[in-house]
Amino acid sequence: MITDWSESNSPDPLKYSLDRGREMIARGWMSVCAGMLLVACLMGSQSKPVSPESNGERWLADFRNDDGSIPDGQNPSRDDSSALQKALDAGPGVVRIGSGNFQIHDVSISSNVELIGSGPATVLQARERQPVFKQQGQSGWRLRDLSLKGSASGDWQKRTDQGAHGLVIDGSWDYEVSGLTIEDFDGAGIQIGHTNNQAAGYAAGGVLTRITSRENHVGVRFDTRAEYITASHLHCHHNVTGMIVHAGNSNISNSNIGENIDGLVIIDHENGSHGSVTGCLINHNQRYALWANEVRNGMAITNCCFFYGTIKLEKSCGVTISSGLISASISTEGEDFNRISGNHIIPLEWQFAVSPSTICDGNYTKSGPWKP
Repeated sequence: MITDWSESNSPDPLKYSLDRGREMIARGWMSVCAGMLLVACLMGSQSKPVSPESNGERWLADFRNDDGSIPDGQNPSRDDSSALQKALDAGPGVVRIGSGNFQIHDVSISSNVELIGSGPATVLQARERQPVFKQQGQSGWRLRDLSLKGSASGDWQKRTDQGAHGLVIDGSWDYEVSGLTIEDFDGAGIQIGHTNNQAAGYAAGGVLTRITSRENHVGVRFDTRAEYITASHLHCHHNVTGMIVHAGNSNISNSNIGENIDGLVIIDHENGSHGSVTGCLINHNQRYALWANEVRNGMAITNCCFFYGTIKLEKSCGVTISSGLISASISTEGEDFNRISGNHIIPLEWQFAVSPSTICDGNYTKSGPWKP
């Protein structure tokens, strides 16, 4: 590159200066373009942010009902079920629902789809005697962070079982339900059956956690063959019955079953009992704190606190209540063996009617060993 007029062949210094200026401008633009190209290449080599569409994430409000209306949560008298079903059927991924009141009934979450609300502000209102969700045969689905509200009204203590459940799960496996509030159903807040799926090796049942079920006929019911379920941090209160277990292989822990007419009821159906209840508060229930009826395969109930009501073991075998705290009446009936062991007993004015076949050992009061 020529840097001085004396080195050039131009006889005119002015012409040389103009040519020299044009050359420098051209070279400058070339440098700028090269720099921009380099930046573009570097940016192109980095991973791009994933858009909601490419991630399978979508919002209910992006879909329309069959009549063309928008499910905006502002009109709870409008049926938004068709729009939600379309969103759930749009493929694997995440469906989100914003705050508002939505009328929903008989909707199914497809396999490998997660439905997420915006917390208690997302209210799904059931149609009379129809469930909000009906899960039959789907696997790998998730439901969390919203409220289900039934159509029952009046005094919750007068609720009857009309089969009007909030969430029905039957024949499903490998599912998870969390962060729900369920209320006002003339049935069970959550009704589960037949989760012992052979194809999943009988082990991939489901997970329930952080759920409040109140003012229903039943808070949560583990019905026939609702097996291999892990349930924790459930709050079942102000129901006719807080929780009913008909199935085997259930693991219930760290839950509060209180202020119901009956607290925890265990009655064997097909392949029932032989599960565990651990670390639960079963307090202030009006009639039965625990009622075990015709339990044939045993039940391990450990580290639980029973305040008020009656613990009744009727025609049952292998029920073990151990390492807990009991301030409730105890009634055991039948010739089969059960065990009440290692508990702190607060007698107060409670009544104790214990059959000879009930093994009572290692229990104690503040005054020393306790015998019924």
